[in-house]
Amino acid sequence: MMTVTLLSEKRREKQWKFERSVLRSLSLKKLQVNVEEHFKAVVPFHFLSHPFLLDPCMDMAIDAYLLGAEYSKFGYLGESIADVKHRCDDEVTEITHCIFNLLQGWLIESDYLLDSLQVATEAFVDHWWTKGFSEGQKRYRLRLH
Repeated sequence: MMTVTLLSEKRREKQWKFERSVLRSLSLKKLQVNVEEHFKAVVPFHFLSHPFLLDPCMDMAIDAYLLGAEYSKFGYLGESIADVKHRCDDEVTEITHCIFNLLQGWLIESDYLLDSLQVATEAFVDHWWTKGFSEGQKRYRLRLH
């Protein structure tokens, strides 16, 4: 009797294994400090009085990190970081909008604050995408994928 295995299941298992290995190098303490560092200037009171805002921001940072690690194979194959980032621009924009919409509800409607929040969220997602990209590229170079 033969066992039938689907190619999609094998791909998903390989992706999970890669994601787990990449996430081992991520420190939650550093992630939390980085979230506070990026957003405390824009939303200082709410991070102190509502720490539950940290968790969704940390989740989105992990998503950006994994997205950068996933697309790092293109960088390993010779594409520039700008070209690779252009490939996943829609996903990065979606993560940025999720964080922006989450934190926008906690701010006073002021154009200056909303612009500052937009810049902070874009810088935050870009920072974690780049970290994931470099970690994934390092794993590809060491043939740990």
